[in-house]
Amino acid sequence: MPWRFIGKQVWIRATPDSVHVLCDDVRIATHARRSKGGPRSTIAGHLPEHRAELGQRSRAYWEERAAAIDPEVLDYVRRVFDQDDALSMLRPVQAIVTHLEKFPPERAVAACRRADYYGAYRYDTVKRILVQGLDLQPLPISVVPDSDRPTGTYRFARRLSELLAQPPESTDDPH
Repeated sequence: MPWRFIGKQVWIRATPDSVHVLCDDVRIATHARRSKGGPRSTIAGHLPEHRAELGQRSRAYWEERAAAIDPEVLDYVRRVFDQDDALSMLRPVQAIVTHLEKFPPERAVAACRRADYYGAYRYDTVKRILVQGLDLQPLPISVVPDSDRPTGTYRFARRLSELLAQPPESTDDPH
């Protein structure tokens, strides 16, 4: 477990095929060399225990962990994954799920509801909701799921109930 050597002086011996890391003349890690610009490689055993789960790169794994908290959290996590086709949303989902696991399921669900209500699909927003206790406050308007709401999320879009709301009548006479 090379992570135990953080902060200690190490020696690196690089050959054309491998990289060796030594501490106090003891080899603590060996890595095969990657081509320049090639993908990174991480050996799961080299990660600290609290970081090992971040090596899980499958969407199904993180959806399963979200479902273990609550089905509403799973729905929210799916919307986070689906919000951007071009970018991988894996890191934000990892951060959101691992943070929500630290809270009781009721608070995790309430935080996801609030974030979803405002169309916020970022870790820092979910964290702020929980830190400030906003999940403990009621939403401005009771949330009733729109049956015809598309499964995708749209930024800067209004909910159907907001569009159909009657504007207040004006008492000013236009003539």
